[in-house]
Amino acid sequence: MLPGRLLVVMDDEHARGLLVAVLRSDGYKADAAATRAEALSLIDRHAYALVVSSLRMPHLDGPELSEVLQARWPLEMPALIFVTQPAFAPDLARFLMDSAAPLLQWPAPPADIRRLVARSLAPTPA
Repeated sequence: MLPGRLLVVMDDEHARGLLVAVLRSDGYKADAAATRAEALSLIDRHAYALVVSSLRMPHLDGPELSEVLQARWPLEMPALIFVTQPAFAPDLARFLMDSAAPLLQWPAPPADIRRLVARSLAPTPA
């Protein structure tokens, strides 16, 4: 049985559509948000097992999204995967190290997406 709902937060329409298509083809319930307002609205209405998000988006970057999720679900924060182009801003390096969220280099083949999603959703040993 697949875990709960997944959320894809990306302003790039093509990338967002591809990620959602891959997730849905694997049987996941996947919602999509293109803007900060859409993402926050969905986060307020649903509990997510995993959030896949652009590291940099207008009005909603990785650190801010992480803070929103931590505030919403302090005891059971969803797993996170951040998506970025091969070169990203050095100011985000510290955040990525602290968050321990995996980074998906874009563009990514569907096999890499599936592998990283499965690893992120795998139960952690007690």
